[in-house]
Amino acid sequence: MQGVLDLIYLTLIQLVVTWVVVGIMWFLQVVHYPLYRKIKEGFVEYERAHIRRAALLIGPIMLIEVITAILLIGVSTEGTLTKLAGANLILLILIWLSTFLFQLNQHQKLSVRFSLKIVQRLIHCNWIRTLLWTLKGLVMVSFCYHLFHLGTIARKFFSM
Repeated sequence: MQGVLDLIYLTLIQLVVTWVVVGIMWFLQVVHYPLYRKIKEGFVEYERAHIRRAALLIGPIMLIEVITAILLIGVSTEGTLTKLAGANLILLILIWLSTFLFQLNQHQKLSVRFSLKIVQRLIHCNWIRTLLWTLKGLVMVSFCYHLFHLGTIARKFFSM
């Protein structure tokens, strides 16, 4: 029974954390980053403050997300759930690669000097993360559907 409860808790944590980040990503993509083009004075200081504050908010969330995504694979023992948990983790790895290879590089450049070209690059390459996180959110919705709606939980409870 503990395994089933672990599966439920990890699923709910992963679902909530993923959709929190999806919301943050869409806000950044359609509101925050485009407004970078409007900042004329003090941009470098603004960008440095953005990096610090964003890291304090998103860093712990991403850490919780990666830990629960890894653990979710370990407790997902049914074929479809295992495949969805694997897809969830693969998407997260791609998101982290995009973050460290593209977004952080653009933010680092912007923390030294403003460049409209770099802002445009940041906006364009952030679409990768925004869409991957949205897809990851949909994978987790599908995971929950298979877990709760299709009787997977009932089968796990009654097969003990």
